Amino acid sequence: MLAESPMRSLVLNGATLGAGSLGDVAGFVGAECIIHEPLEGIGATASLASTCQSLFRRLGWDKGPDRIIAVTGPGSFTGLRASLALADGLSFGFGARLHGVTTGQCFRANPDWASTICLTYARRNRLFAEFPDGQFWAGAPDDLTLPDGAQIIGNGVSMIMNTNIEPIDQPRPDLRLVFSAGLTAPAVTALQPFYIDAPEAKPPAQGLRPAPIR
Repeated sequence: MLAESPMRSLVLNGATLGAGSLGDVAGFVGAECIIHEPLEGIGATASLASTCQSLFRRLGWDKGPDRIIAVTGPGSFTGLRASLALADGLSFGFGARLHGVTTGQCFRANPDWASTICLTYARRNRLFAEFPDGQFWAGAPDDLTLPDGAQIIGNGVSMIMNTNIEPIDQPRPDLRLVFSAGLTAPAVTALQPFYIDAPEAKPPAQGLRPAPIR
C-alpha cells in the first residue's frame, strides 16, 4: 500500500496587518513550515493573492493546498476582510478544507499559555480582551478588571498598568502556533471575521448610487 502524501497547508494571518505591523503567509507540508512570507504594512493586503500565487508556484502546488488555516481576529478590519475572503475563495476553488482560529486560540495552542488572556490593541485607545473560556470584552484599558496573577499576551499588553499580573512579551502568535490551533479547529464552509466591536464602515446615509445608465 502506498503511503499517503503529507497534507499541504496554507496558513494566513491578516489579523495583525496595518500601518507598521506584520502579517503572515506560509506553506506547510505535514508539520513542517516550508516557506514563510512576512507581510508588512497596511498596503500588504493588496498583495495577498499574488503572494499566495507565488508561494504555490515555488512549492509546486499546482492543485493548491489541501487545508487552509486562517486567523479570524480580532484585529485589523481591512486585513481580516482581505485574508478571509482570499481563504474562502481558495478553499472553494481548490476544494481545500477550511479552518478558522482566533488570535487567543493561537496563543493558547502553546501549553504554557493555555490560560492566557489575549489583549488586542484597537483604535482610539481601546482594548479587546479574549478570555480562555471564550468570553470577550472591549473598552478603555483602565476599565478592564483582571484577576491577580493573570497571564496576559498580545499586542495590547503594554496598555495595562496593573502590576499584579504576568505579562508575556509576545505581540502576535507565530506561524507554528496558528498551524497548531488550526489542527484542532473544526472545518467550516466559510470563514467569518471575529469582530468584538461592530465594524465602523457603514453604507452612505442616502443609500448607494444608482447603477449607471448605458
